[in-house]
Amino acid sequence: MARRARARPPSLLESIQRLLERTYRMQSGIEDPGRFVIGDRGYALLYAGQETTETVTPAGVADGAGARMLVRESSDCLRACIYYPDHLIEHLERFPPQWGVGEENVDAFAALVEELDHLLLLAERTRNGRPVTLFELELHANVSKHLVLTRFLAGDRGSLPEGQRLWLRHQLFEKDTFCHGNPEVRQRYRDATQWAVRLLDRLAGLPVPTRIDTLRRFHEEAVQGKLELIRELED
Repeated sequence: MARRARARPPSLLESIQRLLERTYRMQSGIEDPGRFVIGDRGYALLYAGQETTETVTPAGVADGAGARMLVRESSDCLRACIYYPDHLIEHLERFPPQWGVGEENVDAFAALVEELDHLLLLAERTRNGRPVTLFELELHANVSKHLVLTRFLAGDRGSLPEGQRLWLRHQLFEKDTFCHGNPEVRQRYRDATQWAVRLLDRLAGLPVPTRIDTLRRFHEEAVQGKLELIRELED
């Protein structure tokens, strides 16, 4: 009798995708996120020097320098990919988040999650014929990277001790290392961060089932609905 081949364990990107899609009940339609990733060579061949014709969402964290989603629109379709610099991938291979999240890899891991979240949300919205703004992409990604990094930090414990919770909040939202030459981009990132923190502060006080339902509503709403939801939770 022939032996059944063992299933390949999911890659880090696939694990993150499954966590996000399960939590939000997201349906991106993407089966293999790795197919949408390019490195230094791919970027040089396909995109270098063409940023003026692309929608670019750069990672809003320090060690994500260069990581970005690139989008090209034409009359009949939309094409997107994620550029992860080779040094970022090599760094995460040296310090795998699956073995722990700390000072050595938190920024690189957050950048990885941020750009993947952009791709998944854009894919779902395009699939459903719904628009999405750059501000909404950043707001959603801020919530998602906190969700994913909390899950990796907590492991089997299910929740974070207070010290780790404060450490993660500082790393993701308070140390303010994002630098961009365009003041409008900097302001968009600041605004997205502030709104995300307001949501996360309210989610922390909710029972787990209510928290998940709220996250799913947050995901489903358009940008104004997201902001109204946050205001509603604060009342």
